[in-house]
Amino acid sequence: MNSRKKMQNELKQYINSLYGSQQKCANALGVDRRTVHRWIYEEPKRMIRYADKIAKTADTTKLQLIGEILYQDEQLNG
Repeated sequence: MNSRKKMQNELKQYINSLYGSQQKCANALGVDRRTVHRWIYEEPKRMIRYADKIAKTADTTKLQLIGEILYQDEQLNG
């Protein structure tokens, strides 16, 4: 259980490193903070549809972002 929680926090840390908080990420992308929370803990792949906007509003590339998302999805869903 602890390893799963640690893995979930990697995407959370990545988002926080890009935006400072989940709320700031949500504001920048025009979504609710609960949506960002669901990306982290339930359905990371849904975040891919925002890859262009994230790449434009944060210091990351689409390739790096998608790698982080797919890694998170693998940790959650095997």
